[in-house]
Amino acid sequence: MIYSKLKQAYIPVTVERTKSTYLPYWGQFTTYMVKDGKIPVGRVDLRDIFEGVNVEYIVNMNPQLYSGFGTIADQIEVEHCLKRKNSFFQILSNASLNSHALHYLRGKRFVREEDNERVRKIIESTPPGQKFDTKAMCNVPMFMPQEMIEKYLEIIKKCPLLK
Repeated sequence: MIYSKLKQAYIPVTVERTKSTYLPYWGQFTTYMVKDGKIPVGRVDLRDIFEGVNVEYIVNMNPQLYSGFGTIADQIEVEHCLKRKNSFFQILSNASLNSHALHYLRGKRFVREEDNERVRKIIESTPPGQKFDTKAMCNVPMFMPQEMIEKYLEIIKKCPLLK
């Protein structure tokens, strides 16, 4: 389910695995498209790594219509690892393009504690209603903590996205 700003309600979405490509030395790349009926909501690009998955790219294709796409992307990341039959896994990514605070607020954490502290300060100092400005941080490695993975495992038991 994703929140539709237009309908002001949560609506069901479908997730379709659209592409899977193997590149020597780089690994398996998989793209998932999320749709509201025929309307594209967003895309999640993943690259399999030995111990889990690296999130290459996520994008909400219609941010003026939908909010909460990051949560759907996080669930897809966990389900993808389960589909690979990983029992213990890591979900790694890089925050960039002013997305640092949004990832942090959803529960992801930066590898370096200094980056976590820097984002916390930016969040605290940003006035309500304004966007967080983390552009100066550039590309920063992050991970999904085990507690967050466990939360999604419980959600997946009740309502999986990947068929």
